[in-house]
Amino acid sequence: MAEFVGADRGLKRLSVTEIEPDDLEQPPVARLDEPAERAAARMNADGSRWAVVLDSGDELHGWVGVDELAAGGTVGDLAHRMNSWVPVGAPLKQAFGVMLQHDAGWVAMLEGARFLGVLTPAKLHEALRRSVDADALGVARGQVEFDSVADA
Repeated sequence: MAEFVGADRGLKRLSVTEIEPDDLEQPPVARLDEPAERAAARMNADGSRWAVVLDSGDELHGWVGVDELAAGGTVGDLAHRMNSWVPVGAPLKQAFGVMLQHDAGWVAMLEGARFLGVLTPAKLHEALRRSVDADALGVARGQVEFDSVADA
């Protein structure tokens, strides 16, 4: 019976494990008022297919694909609305739900409207593993080290 109950321990932990700054990735950024051609050149040089769109105060305005930037104008003219985001302090379960609801490959984390980074499925998995291992070892989550699925 203990094996059966323990099998869904990781899923239950999604509800109580908050996203931490170390769980976030920093994707490419394009600025709202930046010329599309300049943003496209930078993204092509980095091999990026998309970027988050921020204003000068680092507030999130959406995302843009590199191919769309060929239309010219400013990044803000071409940006798509960002629907997949969670506030600071959100649990992993909320972020996972937002990813599923919007069929998104990542979810942005915001403090107010200020962009902090994105949580990807690989980083969500890593955060969950770190939380389970920390509990089992009786240590803080930041003290747990293992080979990351995000690095594979």
